[in-house]
Amino acid sequence: MKKVMEIRDLTIIGGGPTGLAAAFRAGMHEISARIIETASQLGGQVTALYPEKKIYDVFGLPEVLGKELVHNLIKQGLQFGAEVCLGESVKGLRFAGQGEPIEIVTDRNSYPTRTVLLAGGLGLITPRKHDAQGCDRFEGKGVYYSVRDPELFRGKKVVIVGGGDSALDWVLNLRPIAARITLVHRSQEFAGHASTLREVQQLADFGHIGLHTSTLLTAAHGNGKLEAITVRNSRGVEQTMEAQALLPMIGFHVNLGSMENWGLEFQEKKIVVNSRMETNLPGVFAAGDMVTYPGKIKLIATGFAEAAIAVKSAVEYVHPGEKVRVQYSSVAGLPKASKALALAGN
Repeated sequence: MKKVMEIRDLTIIGGGPTGLAAAFRAGMHEISARIIETASQLGGQVTALYPEKKIYDVFGLPEVLGKELVHNLIKQGLQFGAEVCLGESVKGLRFAGQGEPIEIVTDRNSYPTRTVLLAGGLGLITPRKHDAQGCDRFEGKGVYYSVRDPELFRGKKVVIVGGGDSALDWVLNLRPIAARITLVHRSQEFAGHASTLREVQQLADFGHIGLHTSTLLTAAHGNGKLEAITVRNSRGVEQTMEAQALLPMIGFHVNLGSMENWGLEFQEKKIVVNSRMETNLPGVFAAGDMVTYPGKIKLIATGFAEAAIAVKSAVEYVHPGEKVRVQYSSVAGLPKASKALALAGN
């Protein structure tokens, strides 16, 4: 039997960077908050897919490992006492009527809340598996779809397949520790950031990595573990090369789960919001990778800004008619409890 929990001003569905930023902003506005996260740990896609990857687009941090960014976001976001519920999947929202709490129903509990912020990233994501012969046999035995520990690739000949940001980033991140990096891409055109692509092409020009464009991975070979791969170029010429590790970075399958049945307005599997981060449902806001609006840019930094806007809008919804002052993180703008902590630390 599901336990009915205490009401919160704001319940954040999703514990990734955007959700954690929202928890911090809720604390700055002195409203109660709760985070519900499907995974067993906070951090969202950063924790699940690239904790060891360097991130370059967070302002003020020239580079930061994914796991370090998440650590700092957790420390910052939870300092005001936001409740955290891990390992729970949200099944639906129930609306009792205007002025009544929204009920969030998970697979374990029922959570009443005055407002909801959807910050679930891209939704439930799973790596797209490569269909080359042998890839399925060697998964976990040389074929990997994410990098949890770069040390696993130390001294090995690594082949990376793909042309997007993940493929290009891992070429750069693993090159110092791998014996050899080879990048295989089916096209001449790449989808990754221009600056990263320039670095990769420069490495290839100087012979520091192998680069095969207009080339397909056709097979993976080995006796109990990966030992080699075969590729075929656009002219039909095949080549087999030694490889102890294969990283197919060819995208993800996105599944919004039950969210598609909540009555939200979607556009190409993204939640439509206005400039206040409001959805078409009363008291329900959204931010981060899962939202769309004219001019949307998909960056972690964008998610942070959207979280701040969404929380301010939620505060205005919780306290209608009241003037909501934007709270700043300088000591002069901190809530009383945090101000005391800040002064005590000086």
